[in-house]
Amino acid sequence: MLALTAMQDKNSHLENSLSAETRLKLDLFSALGDAKRQLEISQSFLMQKDREIEELKSRIAEVMAVMPPTNPFPPVSLDSSIISSPHYASKFVHDEAISTSNLDPNASVYTPKSVGSGGISPVDDLL
Repeated sequence: MLALTAMQDKNSHLENSLSAETRLKLDLFSALGDAKRQLEISQSFLMQKDREIEELKSRIAEVMAVMPPTNPFPPVSLDSSIISSPHYASKFVHDEAISTSNLDPNASVYTPKSVGSGGISPVDDLL
């Protein structure tokens, strides 16, 4: 009789273990299904965005094809020994407009002069 009770207990324990294992497997397959669904949603979203990008690229190409060509740089004569821009020239041009200016090109901050005698400038209000 004791052997029968032990076998019944062992059988009950195996049934409980099998049931717990089955529940765990069902949970895992459910999680796998959720992950697959999320992956499909993400892939669908990415494919939609890729189509949008291709559509925008084609629209840009159409607009660029219709636009007149522009040249952001003015033509420069290669025969000239002096380039018209003093910032990139190897020789600076001393023009009257540049040499007679009283502005300091190395000034770090612009501060306007006070208007009238004893007047407060807008800069003084900020200080």
